[in-house]
Amino acid sequence: MRLRRRPREVDLYLPMGRIEHLFEAPQLDPFAPELEDYDPRPGLEQMVRAVQRAKRKAPLKVTVGLPADVVTPGLEERARAALSRECRRRIAALNDDVDGVRRLGIRTLLWGLLAVLFINGAVGALGTTEPGSIEDALSTGLQTVAWVVLWVPINLLIYDLWYYRRDRRAYRRLRDLALRVVAQGPGETGTGSGPHARGDEPRDVR
Repeated sequence: MRLRRRPREVDLYLPMGRIEHLFEAPQLDPFAPELEDYDPRPGLEQMVRAVQRAKRKAPLKVTVGLPADVVTPGLEERARAALSRECRRRIAALNDDVDGVRRLGIRTLLWGLLAVLFINGAVGALGTTEPGSIEDALSTGLQTVAWVVLWVPINLLIYDLWYYRRDRRAYRRLRDLALRVVAQGPGETGTGSGPHARGDEPRDVR
């Protein structure tokens, strides 16, 4: 199985029924075949995933397509301002998460190291054990417990922090995005990472 290369640029077109679908999931009618290609996720979530899939400094372009009757003067500026506010709000929340996870990880690491020292002391007190004996099984079990005790802080400080920082990096890129809002062309639907994704006319998207 070949791994897909990370895109060198992000050029995302997001057709929506309402501008509010930037931040809230659309209610898609499962019985409407013309909505099959619609993405059920909010637009912001789609943007975040596209940024995370691409190279870190990939050029970023996002266009929102709306029905012509809802595209009003000043809508693009309001959408950009709303996107920036929401990204700043989520960055602040992620900053708190990163600080909290880091503190918890360091605290559990210190306790884990103390526990490992105690466990290793207990293993040393058992001395040389005969294979298959109760003492040998107990020694092996204690060594396994020592590794398990250290896994929690390692998971917090490496993997959990990586996920939070990845999300924060994506929101920082989207915070100053020059979002474009355009009127959908006739017969447009679906979503895609290319310039446009076309199909049937969107209906019943609330």
